[in-house]
Amino acid sequence: MEGDVGKRALECILMPAMFAAKTVRAQRDRLLHLRRRLQRSPTGPVSVQDLAADLFKVYSTGLTRGAGYLNGCLELAYDNDADLAFCDPAFAFVPDEQLYETLFAHRLRPRPTTQTDAFARIEVAYYAVNLALRYHVPRCVELLVGVRPPSAATHSKADDRMVGYADDTLAAATDHIFRTRLAGMPRPDPDVPRTRPRLFNRTLDPAQAPAAAAAPAWEPPQVVATSNDPDQALSYLHRACSLASLAVKHIDAAVALISTFLDPKDVAETAEMADEDAYISEDGPYPSD
Repeated sequence: MEGDVGKRALECILMPAMFAAKTVRAQRDRLLHLRRRLQRSPTGPVSVQDLAADLFKVYSTGLTRGAGYLNGCLELAYDNDADLAFCDPAFAFVPDEQLYETLFAHRLRPRPTTQTDAFARIEVAYYAVNLALRYHVPRCVELLVGVRPPSAATHSKADDRMVGYADDTLAAATDHIFRTRLAGMPRPDPDVPRTRPRLFNRTLDPAQAPAAAAAPAWEPPQVVATSNDPDQALSYLHRACSLASLAVKHIDAAVALISTFLDPKDVAETAEMADEDAYISEDGPYPSD
């Protein structure tokens, strides 16, 4: 089918997808475990500091690696001439607070039946993981100890104010792109296949993933009673858990669909490799309930 990538490319895409499934699921379980600790309302500053340090480790290393694996999937699909119907640059321009709701609008997508559907699921997972590691978990830590820790992605979004656009968030972001970055360029005809655009505001270089995973060491400061807000921190942690769960759901759906195009023996070998080599954490697996 036109726009589908070849079997060899799919085999290459499946590997980081399976690694992402293993890694992101482990970080989701760890976030759920840390949420239970926060819900028990730690009273002493040491407990709060320990919780903040554990949250920092999850996002600065675990979620960053998961995002790196997803980066690799998208780059391979892009470089192997996949149908670009899966690629929605508007996601990169939606402000963080709106992006959470926008991503969850995709939670009830139909079961993927094409490669393009699978890559679209991976793209949503990519943005969900990045939103948790870039925004929600660091914000939770900040509300616990009064200081935002160093982030794996501290940059602010370009053009993050979208005023006077359509109510639909993605439509607004698309309008924003064409009114600012692509002013004067004709809008694409939805009935004409897309040419390959620049991938807006996204780094899809797997070679950069190990460097991104090497987050700086950080020790939470002593908690000042007036600087922390555990209830608000819990709200951000709830959202981070939801984003990680959403990512796991989409990655699993993509892996299941991609696997149907490949030899079962090759799929089994890749799954075994992911079980053995995918990053979980230095502390080992976490309870899921």
